[in-house]
Amino acid sequence: MSSNITILKWLLALVLIFGGFVLHKIFGVLASDLSDKEYVWLLKLISEFGLFTSVVISVGFFHHWIIATEQRRETEQMFQKVLTRYIDGTVINATKRGFVGITNKELDFSEIMHGLYHGDYVYWLITFDPRYKHHCRELEHAIRKGVHFRMMILKDCPISELCAGEIIDYGVEEFRQYNRLFLSSLEDIAGRIDSRTEGSLGVFVYDTLPSIPLFIILRSASKMMEVYNSFYLAEPVGRMPYLHWQTELKAKSEYSFESANWNMPDLFEDYFKRRWRMECAKLRQAEKNHTSYPDFLYAPVSAKKKCTQLAGNGRNLIRSNGGASNQTGV
Repeated sequence: MSSNITILKWLLALVLIFGGFVLHKIFGVLASDLSDKEYVWLLKLISEFGLFTSVVISVGFFHHWIIATEQRRETEQMFQKVLTRYIDGTVINATKRGFVGITNKELDFSEIMHGLYHGDYVYWLITFDPRYKHHCRELEHAIRKGVHFRMMILKDCPISELCAGEIIDYGVEEFRQYNRLFLSSLEDIAGRIDSRTEGSLGVFVYDTLPSIPLFIILRSASKMMEVYNSFYLAEPVGRMPYLHWQTELKAKSEYSFESANWNMPDLFEDYFKRRWRMECAKLRQAEKNHTSYPDFLYAPVSAKKKCTQLAGNGRNLIRSNGGASNQTGV
């Protein structure tokens, strides 16, 4: 619609330019031929008005196409420099550190789940969010199409009781019921995932200190890592807005916080991997002592070791030949 209006404007300008010139010529000739008539002044006035219109519109046309275009380009460049120097600097180089934006209200879990593809990894560190039990079918569907989930869920323990005491409208017992229901739903999903499924599920139920809510996505196709993080305040985290971060997956696992190239997604991923290793160490110790370890849930059952493994900081997601990725332990 806007492009049609623009075309009509330029057509009108051309009509005024050539129409004004035609008026000037026609009425100029008439004024010359009828110079003895008393109304000749009117003919001359119309002729001069036509010339004036043609010249003014022509000058404006020329200015818009040549001078104004260059001025706009220079203004945009100057404005971009100001934004880069001051605005981005004000938020501590937000773009460089991976900041994308803030969700309008809560995280659209369904949209994220539908945007996952074969080979993607999802790291999940959520203490309490009662709405996630409603999305178990979407989670199962993502696993069946080849997505790998690594989740850490807070155990029913004294720490969870302290967390429950801070949340409005949720008592300790209700907190426990939601956690048990979610864990039970994950157990049902694990029971339906067999060895033919290309995705995998690994869940540790922990009783250490809770972290900020973290939802990390390592995308295989685009070689990007996305992170959503929120905060534990007086509302369940499902009602809270999330900060959105993004960065490229790196071929090497090493990074330095002291480097000028550090970014928040790398720090979040590193934190999750450290927490995951701690739980893996407990599992290995239990296996070494030949004792059961009920705090690890995984599927498929035939791939227990695979379900303890992470993506390895993107090493098995970044492949130049586009082939299937190998599972890399942590």
